[in-house]
Amino acid sequence: MENYIPTDDYELWMLIMNGPLIPKKAREDWKIIPKKHEEFNAEDFRMMEKNAKATKLLYFSLDHGEHTRIFKCESTKEIWNALQVAMKVQVK
Repeated sequence: MENYIPTDDYELWMLIMNGPLIPKKAREDWKIIPKKHEEFNAEDFRMMEKNAKATKLLYFSLDHGEHTRIFKCESTKEIWNALQVAMKVQVK
């Protein structure tokens, strides 16, 4: 995966390694907060689709036994970290 994903879609790889893209906005007091779904624009939807694609790619690349390791993960970064830990344990 580490060789395939970045060559196919580097932005997707960055999502997996660094965590999801979350649409945000600045409030009147300049504090940055997440946008509500009804506030999303086309670029926000593109970002969310990338998040979903990254998650799908990881989920569908695993066999059924691996799903039990990641079913509580909330982001692709968490999934990737859990898989890396599992692989290190298996290799030792």
